[in-house]
Amino acid sequence: MNGVVVLGGAGGIGSAVVSALLAQGRPVAVVDIEPPSSGQAGVPWIRGDATDPAVVGAAFDALGGVTGLVHCLLSEHRAPFDEQTTDALRRVLDIGAVSALEPLQQLVARAEGRPCAAVLVSSIHAGLAWGGQAPYAMAKAALEALGRAAAVELGPRGLRCNVVRPGFVMVPRNARRWRDAATRDALTGLQPLGELAEPDDIAHVIAFLLGDQARFVSGETVTVDGAMTAELPEPPSP
Repeated sequence: MNGVVVLGGAGGIGSAVVSALLAQGRPVAVVDIEPPSSGQAGVPWIRGDATDPAVVGAAFDALGGVTGLVHCLLSEHRAPFDEQTTDALRRVLDIGAVSALEPLQQLVARAEGRPCAAVLVSSIHAGLAWGGQAPYAMAKAALEALGRAAAVELGPRGLRCNVVRPGFVMVPRNARRWRDAATRDALTGLQPLGELAEPDDIAHVIAFLLGDQARFVSGETVTVDGAMTAELPEPPSP
């Protein structure tokens, strides 16, 4: 078996990952607090808190023979820096980063020496600051560090672990931005490719990293932002 457990598969990038893996013929089980969509009928669906190891374990049990893991959980607390609280910071860190630890441990333990792969979904916020997003950025940076540590320490036991770092993606949680014509035009103007990313654009990279063609790729952070963060911002010429 080459099943994959997807943590956070109900919408946005996570839902696209589920579809991409099913299209490859890979068995998938999902953990999410939300119910499945109509297009995800028949997928083993554990509706619960993906930060609970027992809930995650139920997804592994639902498939058996799991050799892949996708961590696609999101939490944020938007507030100015001087209004952030340690409670909010800990909550975002727990969901966005700490929650990946035990699923990674479960994956390797259950694989029993067989090759296995994990992809952790980060964000360009891990390396760039944006006002009001300190906890989110911190959680994504921590997630990337955890992914590198897993690749190094668990590699001898057969794990490949990589991180995908998307830029702006047209997902439901930011729909108010890309559905507004003026805002969408402004966002598109920041993209060297001249268009905005769809969830499928991220999902296909994740599916590749989970597959055999990426068998020697591990410990990497792959930015998928259409070169947005590769461009050096310069003021207009006088």
